[in-house]
This record gives sequence, structure tokens and C-alpha cells, in this order.
Amino acid sequence: MIIFTLPLLISGILITGFKPDRGMRDLIEWNVATKVNWDDYKGGITDTSKIASSSCGIYCIPQVLGDSASVTLIAYFDRNKSWANKRHTDSLFLKHEQGHFDLTEAYARKLRKKISSIRPGRDKFSEEIKKFYNWAWDDLQKQQEAYDKATDHGAVDFAQRVWDAHIENLLLQNKEFATPTIKIGIVN
Repeated sequence: MIIFTLPLLISGILITGFKPDRGMRDLIEWNVATKVNWDDYKGGITDTSKIASSSCGIYCIPQVLGDSASVTLIAYFDRNKSWANKRHTDSLFLKHEQGHFDLTEAYARKLRKKISSIRPGRDKFSEEIKKFYNWAWDDLQKQQEAYDKATDHGAVDFAQRVWDAHIENLLLQNKEFATPTIKIGIVN
């Protein structure tokens, strides 16, 4: 089984790669009812000029099962890599950080939709999934940067409201792809 991860450190620093750290992970899996709170920010502060940094990513677990395949994509928030300057935390900035997590889920859904439309060959399955995964990573990275820039990291209230609506719309556009695992046919 191949496991890719699309880690993303929100604060202008982006971490790429396909292997998760081997250290202890304390992850929150995205779901509509779970929201991050300031107690979830357990990492050490790495930039005193920022209020918080949310480490979000997408785990990708592709599997070939006979003449079909499945791909599980799980948006997550990493508590141990996320941090907050507790002296400057309030509900508006927390809502901004939740937006990063929600945007990550929106892109997991977008990726599920894209992958559901392909029929890769068995021998090229992982390569095809990785190609779409990299596409999603690049697009998500651009969106996360645009989100921070447009909202000044949550400091511009009206811009934050516009982005909140945009992210909610992205989630709704692909609501039929909210289930983490999709099944696809493969060609032998």
C-alpha cells in the first residue's frame, strides 16, 4: 500500500513531500461537525510575527483490489505542527484558521471528483493518482496563499466573510464527494 500525504503549513511556509513524518501524529480528521479550537494548537511558535499557523494536509491511500481500485483521501489538521500565540487569539482569527482546514477538505473533494473520472491501467495506477494529487497540491497551495493575502490572515473582516462564503460554496459544489473513499475501475 502506498500512502501519500500532502502536508501544508499555513503561514507562508509550505512543506511538500509524499512521506509523513515518522514522529507521533496527533491529527484531527475533517468532518462537518468538528471545528478546531485554540487548544488544538500544540506546536511550538515558529514565527512571532504571526498569530497562528495551521498545519493541514490530505492523506492519500490508493489500493488496487482485483479489477478495481479505491482511493481514500482524508483532510487532516495536525495538532503538533499547528501553533498559536495565545496572547492574540480570538474567535475571528480561529474562524480564519478553520477556513484553512475547510479549504483543505474542499480540495480533497475536488481531488476525489477528478480521480473518480479516470480509468488508469493497473501498472500506472499509483503514477496516475500521484499526478492528480500533485495537481491538487499546487492548486490548493495557490488558494491557501490567496486566502491569507485577501483576508490579511483574517484581519480584514469583510474579506474574511467573502472567503467564508467562497469556501462553503466549494464544499457544497462537491458534496457528493464528501465520503473519504472512492472506488474506480482500472484497466489490466
